[in-house]
Amino acid sequence: MLARILRNRDLITEKEIDEYLNGGTDKLYDPFQLKGMEEAVPLLFDAIRNNRKIRIIGDYDTDGVCSSYILKSYLNAAGGKADIRLPNRMMEGYGMNAEMVEEAFSDGIELILTCDNGVSSYEAVQKAKEKGIPVIVSDHHEVPEPLIDSEVVIDAKQPGCPYPFKELCGAGVAYKIVSAMNERIKEYLPEKDPASYGPLLKELLVFAGIATIADVVPLIGENRIIAKEGIRLLKETTNQGLKALIRSRNLEMDRIGSFHIGFIIAPCINSAGRLKDAEIALELFEETDEKKAEILAEDLSRLNEERKEMTASQTVAANQYVQEIWKREESLPKILVIFLPDAHESIAGIIAGRLKEDYARPVLVLTNSEEGIKGSGRSVTVYPMIEELRKHKELFSKLGGHAKAAGFTLAEGVFPDQVADELNRDCSLTEEMLQEKKWIDIQLPFPYVTEDFIQELDLLEPFGLGNEQPVFAEKDVRVRKVFVLGKNNNVLKLELEDQNGYVIEAIRYGSEEHIAKESEMLIRGKEKDGDDYRIAFTYYPAINEFRGNRTVQLRILDFI
Repeated sequence: MLARILRNRDLITEKEIDEYLNGGTDKLYDPFQLKGMEEAVPLLFDAIRNNRKIRIIGDYDTDGVCSSYILKSYLNAAGGKADIRLPNRMMEGYGMNAEMVEEAFSDGIELILTCDNGVSSYEAVQKAKEKGIPVIVSDHHEVPEPLIDSEVVIDAKQPGCPYPFKELCGAGVAYKIVSAMNERIKEYLPEKDPASYGPLLKELLVFAGIATIADVVPLIGENRIIAKEGIRLLKETTNQGLKALIRSRNLEMDRIGSFHIGFIIAPCINSAGRLKDAEIALELFEETDEKKAEILAEDLSRLNEERKEMTASQTVAANQYVQEIWKREESLPKILVIFLPDAHESIAGIIAGRLKEDYARPVLVLTNSEEGIKGSGRSVTVYPMIEELRKHKELFSKLGGHAKAAGFTLAEGVFPDQVADELNRDCSLTEEMLQEKKWIDIQLPFPYVTEDFIQELDLLEPFGLGNEQPVFAEKDVRVRKVFVLGKNNNVLKLELEDQNGYVIEAIRYGSEEHIAKESEMLIRGKEKDGDDYRIAFTYYPAINEFRGNRTVQLRILDFI
């Protein structure tokens, strides 16, 4: 079964399979292959030797916070004088701006190092030149033309960069910078022993791994190694903040995987930047006192719960908005444009993502903000969102993103209905193009789902973009029992029987609304057809542990 799954991932040769299953840090590329690294390392060591103040300018999401922490930790451990400046999402928006450069000049900063941003900060870099502050840009986003005129640019996507892997996240690039510095530290600081920084580099790889999973970059090649090693090392981390955050979410340290990082840990880190200030997450990582770390971790957990409640209530409002459109138009437009005036702007993208999944079409969610009407979009594969939105650039005063997601501010005098009309008027999508396709690795009968097989599947971790969790399916299955569980009635539990009489338990998670609809569908089917009622579904197997008992359980992904 495992060999079939690997083949489905186009892993064919013995070398490819070995690297996928067993690739470690020894397989990482030489950081000096990154264009700009040869110039950046001497600049950074020169600043350390001459006690020059370095300012790291990051971003407010998990990747920005982790990459900032990685750079500051190593620079200061090597004797540097580095601090961090993270933008406020609500007041300043994404990335470095000219005001931050003015602030750095006032603070006596003599070198600026960006991470997870910078390749588009033309005005800020120009301001730094006027003030005489050199800027090292380290980024991973698409590089616009012309290339920014800073002292050094490190971004694998820039023209002429020979680096073999182009998909590192911001923290991946930051880890490459500190790795490169450690390789040359003896050359610039003879009194330093590079081996003594080994434990620190291992600890910083944890943060690179968290960011790699959280930033949804493809988990292939180097990213797979960074994420996999990061998870392995996380289980032995000495970072008090991370340990406190993991405890606050009731997670078991030795069982953490990509799911826990992507859907439990990273949302807590992100919640600081979304609702308050990313500095809280940074402060948590830097805290060495266990009790203080616990307080900060609880603050992040509370912010995340607040974000979840806000998202839940506004998602209900968004669904009502869609139903009104459906009722009024008797069909749904190919592109959904939803205006939620009271929604917090930081959750617009989350809501757009959920609606995209529910209605299988591109979604833009717009909200009121101090700067006017802002929004976020999430798209399906057949609609390259940023490319399509740029065809209507007159609608936006600010616009950025990529094929799957976009962020924007509407131009003055432009309203949501106008955006909906313009985008749908020129839209070439058809209902057939929007038909959701479900990809299945194997039709897997229940007897194959053993505890040994489930443990084998762990070899494929971590899962994410480019290395998705395998999808199994079965059909002609009889539903013996149906239960609705959970505090919010958001869990469906089934007892299933295959054609040969093999019985197994299955679980399905979802919103209260969806679970209610699905349980009603199953109960009606049983009442109508009795033992002849059969279902088909996709699933992923798991081990359920309850009161010391371990049983195999199917986690239903979709009914088909």
